[in-house]
Amino acid sequence: MIPGRSAKGFKPKKSTVEPNTKRGESIATPSASFVLSPRFTHPTVLCAGPKVGAKESRETPAERAKRWRERFAADADSPEAIRQTVDDLIAHRQYEEVIACLEQAIIQAKMQPWMYQVLALAMEAAGRHKTQIERVLLSSQDVISLDATSMMVLAAYLTKFERYERAIELYRQAAHLEPHRPEPFLQALTLARRTGNAEAIAWAAPEVRAYAWGSDRAALSREAEQAAADAIPQLTKGGQIAKALELQEGMRTARELDLHVRLDWSGQGDLDLFVVEPSGTTCSREKPYTKAGGIFVHDGSGPNQARCYDEYVCPRAMSGEYVIRVRHVLGDIVGKRAQLTITRGKDSPHEQTETQTVILGRVDQTVRISLTKGRRTDATAPAQTPPKKAAGRSTAGTSVLSQLGNNPGGQIGGGTGSGAGGIGNVGFQPVVSLISEGVSLTAMAAVSGDRRYVRISASPVFSNITDVFTFSFVTSGGGAGNGR
Repeated sequence: MIPGRSAKGFKPKKSTVEPNTKRGESIATPSASFVLSPRFTHPTVLCAGPKVGAKESRETPAERAKRWRERFAADADSPEAIRQTVDDLIAHRQYEEVIACLEQAIIQAKMQPWMYQVLALAMEAAGRHKTQIERVLLSSQDVISLDATSMMVLAAYLTKFERYERAIELYRQAAHLEPHRPEPFLQALTLARRTGNAEAIAWAAPEVRAYAWGSDRAALSREAEQAAADAIPQLTKGGQIAKALELQEGMRTARELDLHVRLDWSGQGDLDLFVVEPSGTTCSREKPYTKAGGIFVHDGSGPNQARCYDEYVCPRAMSGEYVIRVRHVLGDIVGKRAQLTITRGKDSPHEQTETQTVILGRVDQTVRISLTKGRRTDATAPAQTPPKKAAGRSTAGTSVLSQLGNNPGGQIGGGTGSGAGGIGNVGFQPVVSLISEGVSLTAMAAVSGDRRYVRISASPVFSNITDVFTFSFVTSGGGAGNGR
């Protein structure tokens, strides 16, 4: 149902539209019910389904399917109209109606990617058999074949139904679409360890070891190392000696970094590091992941000396010239200088480290370096960025899934929802700022030309923090943290 929640029941009798009908009033016609939406001035068609708010009808499944089939065959409903109808049906827990509506919408070629996931959860809420729910989830793969995020959501639902091997295959496909996004490898590695799938471990463990940079980097590295250590004997015992050797070599190269850049300073101020890669992409705190494989690991600021550093890594970098820019953002930096440490081939036999002193100024300071032994040959891999909304694709699926899974009586729309396994949510990078509280005074003195008078301009500031809001954000490593 499109906007307008208080729909009147369907009355199959003739009537006419009065020209002075007020907005929000229902108008009965022989074919459908109309409502003048409070938010729109034109009449819009409501689904000719059951009266919203009523109990589940006593129709048989065949009768219910026939009613929805005739309804979709007679009217050209938009995806938004179907979404609104499902919205209202779920709000009143009419799950059998949701199932019939979505099944016929899919049959009538009105499908949207979210419909399969909502249909599966509606079946679960209605007590349908597990194999039927799995079949619906697997049917959605053809619709989401080019959407890595939707594939990971589907894999998370299959995991819920213990279809681990199929979920791992979907994570593989998602990783093929976005090879430098760490989530598919992380999730697949967890499932592979649970099921003892040594081949999946051999595929996922080196990638987790190389690209899972974030606050939980150490824990993820240990997990990948342990998984590989367990899989190598298993592969050898199974006669897959070549695969075991390949895993050993993959873990060794995963520990190496083609390029590592770190900027250190002392003081209460803040510096920003920018790295322009040979492909033209720029890696910074605003864009922590690039198509060329760069990862902005840490953005620090004073006065805590332990946090006074910025760090950039590129596990598999392109050969060519890299342009490093250092910007003095604010505050005092001891000596107006910073130390730039550049390491090529870190943790490899040909490791090279050089240190440069950067003298800060009002403009960005530039340092150019070259890399000759990069292991990346192209920069066409997609970066790890939040997925954009596709044209014509409804984003209501996440909200409906959240409602079906957690709050069947709540409202849909407006929120992002929790999704499946935390996948598909929008992450925000926090910007930390210092807020002073209390009384402060800024004064400026001006001495007259004859040095007989001093004029003082005082500017007092009285500030008070009246409230504190707690929120959640997603870190660069994919884990959730709390902020204020």
